[in-house]
Amino acid sequence: MQTPSYRPLQTKKIHLAALLFLLITTLLRLPLLKAIDLVPDEAYYWDWSRHLALGYYDQGPFIAYLIRLTTAIFGTNEFGVRIGVCLLTAGTLLCVYQLALLFFSPQVGFLTLVLLALSPLVAVGSQIATYDPPLVFFWTLTLLQIAKALFVYSPYSAQQRRAWLIAGIFCGFGLLSKHTLLLLPGSLLLYLLLTPPQRFWLRRWEPYAALGIMLVMYSGVLWWNAQHHWWTFLHLFFLVHHHGGNPLHRFGDFLASQALFIGPVIFLGSFGASLSALCTKAPLPHRFLAFMGLPSLLLFCLLAFKTKVQANWVPFAYPSLCLLWVGRYLSAEKQRKPFTNIFWFSLAAISTAFLTLLLFFPRLRLAVGIHIPPKSDITNTAFGWRTLAKKVQQIRSEMEMQGHKVFISGNGYQYIALMAFYLPDHPPTYDLFLHYRLDMYAAYVQQLKRHIGEDSIFINAGKANDADLHKVFARVQWLPPVRLYRRPLYRHPIATIYLAKCYGYRLYTGLRWARGG
Repeated sequence: MQTPSYRPLQTKKIHLAALLFLLITTLLRLPLLKAIDLVPDEAYYWDWSRHLALGYYDQGPFIAYLIRLTTAIFGTNEFGVRIGVCLLTAGTLLCVYQLALLFFSPQVGFLTLVLLALSPLVAVGSQIATYDPPLVFFWTLTLLQIAKALFVYSPYSAQQRRAWLIAGIFCGFGLLSKHTLLLLPGSLLLYLLLTPPQRFWLRRWEPYAALGIMLVMYSGVLWWNAQHHWWTFLHLFFLVHHHGGNPLHRFGDFLASQALFIGPVIFLGSFGASLSALCTKAPLPHRFLAFMGLPSLLLFCLLAFKTKVQANWVPFAYPSLCLLWVGRYLSAEKQRKPFTNIFWFSLAAISTAFLTLLLFFPRLRLAVGIHIPPKSDITNTAFGWRTLAKKVQQIRSEMEMQGHKVFISGNGYQYIALMAFYLPDHPPTYDLFLHYRLDMYAAYVQQLKRHIGEDSIFINAGKANDADLHKVFARVQWLPPVRLYRRPLYRHPIATIYLAKCYGYRLYTGLRWARGG
């Protein structure tokens, strides 16, 4: 593996510039962590962290452990929930830079760092506490260890064996973050099978030891699922087998979402560079980076013809693919004029940063004439929940002043998780599963039995469950809907939430009325 030679002083300057850029961008993001309300999924994972377990309904437990740790340090607030993923995202960028030093040069690492840091992918990953940032971090960290084992350390050395074992540990943490980490061992197997000089690894024990470590670390999730009807795997099966819409439209929507997620220039460049690396006699490190991203991306492209594929299902592919594009492009710079390099990288940086600014500064969208309907603006999911919680607390206090015991309930996890977070005493909240899909609250549904005879405030996006509520409660009184606004961006409500005072909880249905999903 040969990389361009740089003078020590020049290399040191690039290292310093990369670290300063990473430090400054991370520090700039810190105030934004508490600038907006939690989105429903963040509140949901925070509620997981109050019930630590070996597994959870939707995914692995790592995000719950992380939030439990950071809120213990920084308190139960938006900053405490999000600071962990912010730091892990910075760690991901640092790993990408380290990969660039192994395979290319400091210059390639710095440019890749800048492009990724400016993208909506990293902007969202550093601000919203979901299980995707830990997944991407451990995916990239695992790639770094495998790369050292394959290309850096001497064959049969203790360092090489150690790198494989450490890769297994990081891979285990990644699988505890999100199940799509399983695509990494699959991609590595594909790389080894289709790369003759590397096939000897299939006869060595180290990769299998790493796989074994990963599975041992994951065994707790298997045990938890065995005790809970294999919910996680049934949920994943539901997601990939849920049909709807036109297949071509879904495919087009997925490609468009990826171009917006990472930036159109980076998306096209990464895709082209990975195809080029696989279809030509590219250096082995280039093929390795291509295999660590492109097969997963193509898999989800095919899956889009079968089901709806969300934009955030494949973020782990882009650290290696973006690095590959920048590295291959600069390695061929002698064949182009310097202006060409400046033009393309400037276009990539500006277009990507512009998309990020549009995402975080909606007034800029209005200034350039971009109007998004409220229901299509995903940023609206982070606004209005304090207002809703204030209204719910007011109603709750009025009911309790009449001598009633009151619990918070709903249908679906979104609003009950948000109320658990934003109500001042962070009360336990309950999903009634009134002919609605399962979620993690199914694990605590039996706790509803202790509330027989009590009253409840029911929160929902509509009145569709009115007949069910009258079966479960002795009396139901619907209140005027709570309309949430985001002015001056939108004149009309961005959400309408329905509340009901429910008296005399009398029928515990458990999960009998719940639906799969």
